[in-house]
Amino acid sequence: MTPQPAKPEPALPAEVSSFVGRREELAVIRELFSSARLVTLTGIGGVGKTRLALRAAGEMRRAFPGGVCLVELASLTEPDLLPQAVLDALGVRERPKADAVVALERCVRDRRMLLVLDNCEHLVDAAAVLAGRLLRSAADLKILATSRHALRVAGEHLCPVTPLRVPDPEHPPETGAVLDYPAIALFQDRVTAIVPEFAITEDNQAAVVRLCQQLEGIPLAIELAAARLRVLTLPELADRLADRFLLLRQSARGVPERHQTLSALIGWSHDLCTPAEQLLWRRASVFAGGFAIDALEAVCSDDALPPPALLDTVAGLVDKSVLVREEHRAQVRFRMLETIREYGQARLAESGERPALARRHRDWFARLVDTATREWAGPRQVDWAVRLRLEHADIRLALEYSMARPGEVATGLRIAAQPWFWSATEHLDEARLWLDRGLAQLSEPSREHAWALANRAYIAAFRGDDAALHEMPERARAMALELRDLPALTLANHVIGFRRSLGHGDIRSAIPLFAEAIRQYAETGLAAQYRDAVVVELATTHALLHEFDRAKELADDLFARCRAEGERWNLSYAMWLRALISLLKKENPHRVAEQLLEVLRIKRVFRDTLGLALTLEVLAWATAAKGEAERAGVLLGGTDQIWRTIGSRHLRGKRAHYEALARASVGDSCYEAAFSRGSELGVDELLRYALPEPAASETPVPAANPLTRRERQVAVLVAEGMSNKQIADKLVIAPRTAEGHVEKILAKLGFTTRTQIASWFARHSDGDR
Repeated sequence: MTPQPAKPEPALPAEVSSFVGRREELAVIRELFSSARLVTLTGIGGVGKTRLALRAAGEMRRAFPGGVCLVELASLTEPDLLPQAVLDALGVRERPKADAVVALERCVRDRRMLLVLDNCEHLVDAAAVLAGRLLRSAADLKILATSRHALRVAGEHLCPVTPLRVPDPEHPPETGAVLDYPAIALFQDRVTAIVPEFAITEDNQAAVVRLCQQLEGIPLAIELAAARLRVLTLPELADRLADRFLLLRQSARGVPERHQTLSALIGWSHDLCTPAEQLLWRRASVFAGGFAIDALEAVCSDDALPPPALLDTVAGLVDKSVLVREEHRAQVRFRMLETIREYGQARLAESGERPALARRHRDWFARLVDTATREWAGPRQVDWAVRLRLEHADIRLALEYSMARPGEVATGLRIAAQPWFWSATEHLDEARLWLDRGLAQLSEPSREHAWALANRAYIAAFRGDDAALHEMPERARAMALELRDLPALTLANHVIGFRRSLGHGDIRSAIPLFAEAIRQYAETGLAAQYRDAVVVELATTHALLHEFDRAKELADDLFARCRAEGERWNLSYAMWLRALISLLKKENPHRVAEQLLEVLRIKRVFRDTLGLALTLEVLAWATAAKGEAERAGVLLGGTDQIWRTIGSRHLRGKRAHYEALARASVGDSCYEAAFSRGSELGVDELLRYALPEPAASETPVPAANPLTRRERQVAVLVAEGMSNKQIADKLVIAPRTAEGHVEKILAKLGFTTRTQIASWFARHSDGDR
């Protein structure tokens, strides 16, 4: 079956600055796609390939009802992960045991869609193989690639991206016509963004034209030069660039002039930085993706760049357009354009610091994952889920570092053996890849070896990997007994119990194994989520055996503990268990359905594919039990697709009763039509179907108040009807910061509208004014 995307049409990123020129190129790209299926935009770094590709893709969106999807490859260094990266970009949730390329082929096979593969040059062989295979598998698929080199795939059409047009120095334009040249228009646009009073006049036009000619119309070079006008006059800028280019061209004979121009501009920007800024530029290039201040401090600071000086140094690099500042859910992060990062990496290699920085980078992200594991079952859980998704590229880089060095494999396995991270980021298949890669390098028993085996087995249970599920927990258990390693032994026993609870053996025999694992987890001091997971699995087993009193006792205890600790992930499982028990006891199905809708509102904040499948499955049963047969059919059809992407179905044997109720109510033909409609829905579409927008008076009330003091202040102002801008003015914060607070409030409360926040606040308003 075809893996279903979480979003039918993944969004292209919004443009953060105006798009200038390129009308002819856009027309050429559209014309090429009238007959071609693979178009590659080629050109030097900094020439604007990515911006052009995104604009072209946006303009052609209506021609692709299956969606337009951007796959950003700049931070990916492992060719084997390319298919996984494309699946991630498509929003496909966890896949079954099939090879990632096979899953990808199935996903795109019947969709008229456009894939944008950006920055292919460092993965050109892998990109070429994958593009060729996908184009052969999917007749309606088209691919727009950007690369400094051609992919050399059959049927590929190249579209060279050249620098922006500049006036001919032999035939200068008339006054007023200079802005018809895209290079000049781009320069004016970028300068006025930082010097609003700037304008091209009769007096300065010649200097502007001369400058853009020196820059050869390269967009990145123009943007870097424009940033210098914060501190230089236009004639000073032109004179300094002229000297720089002359020096470079005397010492770089044989290098294409356009490459010399860009190198000169970036090098000049580097020379204009303070020594501290130069140091941070090269050190920060060690990051694969964006980064926050705490990561910079841990990886890049030392006696030469002490932490107290770091903020001013970062601010200087932002002012000089070396770093790009962004906000994600009210957290400030920074990133480098790829060409800027490449320059920094070259300087880092020259400095001899690269090995030490790469090690510090790996150590920082290993500690970050360890900290997330310790704090996961607590009030910062939503924040950690968001943070781990943002840091995925660098966690992947830390794993690559570890797995490529025999002496570091144990640390790599420690990072990889964190099922909570991989579940929250929808990358259990990638976890399997890293664990297999690390385990293949180990031959001797060790604690890391036993722990990795047990975690690999646990992931196998979720992914329907029966061979690994039968072999690996037994190996882990034997090794843990040999080493007297209680944590690995406990997890191995836990997984063996889980295997039996899934129907591999007598389901009742899982109960003593689960009970023993709970006792052992208390002795080991492992993070609470391990113990809580066993409680969920044990309570589910009792419920399926109709031992409802014990199941409810476990669920109620878990609910109370999670609510007290501010934990949301397993709180939602406790709520799901209560609903499951009520339904199996044939209690009010309307109330059960209401409880499960509350669970879904929590689940969609995380990327818990298994949790969504379990909740939607039982919601469909409750819907059938309350007489809404067609709706139950749609829900079951959609849920079936999720089970297929997971690779296994839990709660086997219980569906048949509720499916029979639905069929008896409306007839086989009507039920099967509803089931078929549901099977066409992606996960997000299914969630929208399952979660009709409640009226303000029906807004669900979270079990506890999870908001911080600042978030409560923002909730007050939302309840008063203020916009994000008004909230920002009131609290003296940036509008994007206000927006981030509102997004976090919606996520924490499981809401989708500001009206729901207002209704919630009315119930929790004591002491907040």
